[in-house]
Amino acid sequence: MIRSVFAIFVLCCSAAVSPVAGDIHPQDGPHVDVRIKVLSNMVIIRLEMNLVFLDYAIDFPREFEDRISGMEFEELDGLLTDFFSEKHHVLIDGIRVRPSLERLRINDPDLNLLPLFPVSGEKGLRKIRFDLEYPLNQPPVRIDFEWDTFPPDILIDAENPPPLSIAAEIEAEGTRKPLVFSVAEPDFVWNAMGEDGGVRLLAVPQSTPGEGVYIPVAPLGLVLVGVLSLLVGVFISRSHNNRLPLLVAVGFDAAILTVASVLAVMGIGNMYFESQDSLPKAEQAEAIFRPLHANIYRAFDYVDESDIYDALAQSASGEFLDSLYRTIYSGLIMEEEDGAVARIAKVTPLEIEVESIARSDTGIPKFTARCRWRVDGVVSHWGHAHARSNEYQAKWFVQDGDEGWRISGAQILRQDRVDEEKDDTLHEEEEFDL
Repeated sequence: MIRSVFAIFVLCCSAAVSPVAGDIHPQDGPHVDVRIKVLSNMVIIRLEMNLVFLDYAIDFPREFEDRISGMEFEELDGLLTDFFSEKHHVLIDGIRVRPSLERLRINDPDLNLLPLFPVSGEKGLRKIRFDLEYPLNQPPVRIDFEWDTFPPDILIDAENPPPLSIAAEIEAEGTRKPLVFSVAEPDFVWNAMGEDGGVRLLAVPQSTPGEGVYIPVAPLGLVLVGVLSLLVGVFISRSHNNRLPLLVAVGFDAAILTVASVLAVMGIGNMYFESQDSLPKAEQAEAIFRPLHANIYRAFDYVDESDIYDALAQSASGEFLDSLYRTIYSGLIMEEEDGAVARIAKVTPLEIEVESIARSDTGIPKFTARCRWRVDGVVSHWGHAHARSNEYQAKWFVQDGDEGWRISGAQILRQDRVDEEKDDTLHEEEEFDL
């Protein structure tokens, strides 16, 4: 089962959004990487852009086109602050806030990568990084982000380039989410979800309890005593040829039956015996599996390791839970300096078939589900966003327990890259937006 865990989640999570060979290298043209962080007292937008993007955004003449001198660098702070304040509005709870620019710095690029920039040259390699800080008086409820700068994307078409889509990411309330600014969708609205609403794990139906039964133990015991006393009375009467013992037994039985009847009517002396939880029907099992499957991916919207594990524990159990956590955390969370960052954007179940419903050796309800689903992800690198989509088919093992239904194992059956194969029929299926 460990091998199955490794296979299914390295393939389904890491590989689903992992870049192809050409994506992980710097690419020619304008680049900007946007990271948004929402805190209780501040909103921070960290930007890293090359000089090609910088020159498209602002008028910044300098002595050497592919570098910035010390004196020129001092002028850049005010230019960038004014540009982003006037062109890239941030409205916090309906109020437009002017940022302060902090931690402005410039890199020392690896010139061995120059062959990758035949058009931009060293301007494409040299990057500046800085933070835009928006102070808050209280935790925000709604934030409107507006992006206004879309230079030509020469990677798609060098002669007639379309506007560049801007890869971004927002971290808030302990979770993070990929997003893309484009000419078609230049705005993004963030709404506070509250302390427990960052990820919004889907609710999983509980087992249907079996119908227990009340047994009138005390009344039945009295009836049994009465029957025994009657038998004894009959035996003694016949043995001694005397009816008196029988009459005594009958009178005793009448009293016993009267007391037993009263106890039964008043419910005194009853004992409740629980029955096993009912086995779910096929449609109920599917309704249990869908949120469990979606919540496994949603758990990785969290930032802190402990939060990821705790969220996973609401969908997986036992050895599977531990292996699942270790495998995905090492494979999906792959942020490195100048490295590609992969994020799951959406999980779409396409086909679900419940294959078997039974009880374990200990009587616990369980079932197996065969599922085909699509994972849509975003790989961002050097400010470029690359969409990645894979389809998978796997067999999932689900079992009930003290804390509810959990996935206890999985077996990968098939995987397919579908970046170029999407059709309209897939979009008609139910989607879990993460």
